[in-house]
This record gives sequence, C-alpha cells and structure tokens, in this order.
Amino acid sequence: MMVEDPPRRLALPAALRELARTPRLLVCCDFDGTISALVDDPSAARPVDGAVLALDSLATRPYTWSAIVSGRALIDLTRLADVSERVHLVGSHGAEFEVGTIVAFGPVQSTLLQVVVEQCHTLVDGLPGVFVESKPASVAVHVRRATQEVAARVLHVIRTGPGELDGVHVIKGKDVVELAVMSSGKGDAVDVLRTRWAATGTLFVGDDDTDEAAFAVLGKGDVSVKVGMGPTGATWRLADPAAVVRLLRRLDSLRSADA
Repeated sequence: MMVEDPPRRLALPAALRELARTPRLLVCCDFDGTISALVDDPSAARPVDGAVLALDSLATRPYTWSAIVSGRALIDLTRLADVSERVHLVGSHGAEFEVGTIVAFGPVQSTLLQVVVEQCHTLVDGLPGVFVESKPASVAVHVRRATQEVAARVLHVIRTGPGELDGVHVIKGKDVVELAVMSSGKGDAVDVLRTRWAATGTLFVGDDDTDEAAFAVLGKGDVSVKVGMGPTGATWRLADPAAVVRLLRRLDSLRSADA
C-alpha cells in the first residue's frame, strides 16, 4: 500500500551506511525525473551533472553493480544515458535487457501492439500538445505539453479504449499513459538483476508510479528512495535529481571506505 510519508526505521544516512557494508551491492536508478530532469521533449532529456560519473564509479567497486532501469525503449536509453559498459541498462520497464530482444515477445504480442498503436493514433493524432511514442513492447501517449482539458480527455479515452483490450496492460506515469502488451515491470527487472549477481543489498531510486513495482520487491536491508512529491511505497524521499547525485556519491564514498 502506498502512503504519503512512510515511517522511517533509520535516517537515510544511517540506512546508506548499512547498505554500503552489504557483501554484494546492486544500485538501480530510474532515468527520467531521477537522474535526468523532466523535460517537455523526451528526446532532449540528459543526465544531470555527476549522475553518470557516480553510477560508473560505483560499478568499479568490488562486488558492486549499477544499473539504470527505465520505461524508455532500450535503444533510446542507450543514446540518452551515454554511460560506460560498466553501467547496465534495462529498458521498456524490464522487457529489454538487450537491444533488439524483448522478453517473452511473440507473434500474438506483435499483432496486438500494432492494433494498439493504430488505435492510439486514431484517437489522438492532431490534438495539440499530444505525442504518441512507439516502443518495442508498448506505446506511450504523452500529454505534458497539452492543456489540462485536452490531457484529461486523452488519458481517459486511451485508458477506456485500447487500454481495455485483452492482453493490454495500462502503465500510468507523469503526464503519460502507456499501453504495454506484456506484463513485465521494474520489479521484475530488479529481481532479474539481483538474481544475476546474487545481490545481498539493493538501492532503487525512482520518481514515477512505475517505480513503485521496484520499491515493492525490496526487503529488509534494502534502500528505496522516491524522488519528488506524491504517494509512495518507498521508505525515503529526495527532492530532485541533484539530490540523487549526492546520494550516489555518498554511497560510493562509503563503499570505497569499506572495500
């Protein structure tokens, strides 16, 4: 259950010190709104100063892995994040671990996705401030640049139209509604990464509703951080991407000291 201000068993600095001592550490961040500021044009998003360097530095520590887990298509995330090979990228809410390969995606999903894309375009093409983004396993309808009236109408017709087709999963985000033709989410991605590296402790930082699935799979000793306002299942909260960079740098410093 999501709450506005979840109880804290430890202050964030103390929890971070504990996490830094875990034998095998996984550090995961969302991209937009977490290590990149939210912008009207999704193609213009870039990591804030220091974010890439902090993730890369963490990945050089012994038994430490860093990753960006995003709803963006992996090919777009690769171009925008501009990280080294040490930082692992996961796109499409956990459906893409490699460019060109989608988890559990077959002819049924491919056909359904084509139908969903066509219906979305039919419903919103020509509306001012509305942008349709096609992804390998989903389609996202962005309304950040639309008026409140247009945005509310668009979100409603997408959710109650193609969003109700069998096999379609509605993913709600900030000023966007996404229709996916598979059920993978960021929580699934975190589980895959934790299993891959046998992580004993995990940090996940995110700002959007889609990050709640990742917060939900974390357990005792893990650290979950919500960026910005709004209800959340995360245990701690930061104000903005600049604060996330400071958090990552602090964790890197602690991890280095404990190496």
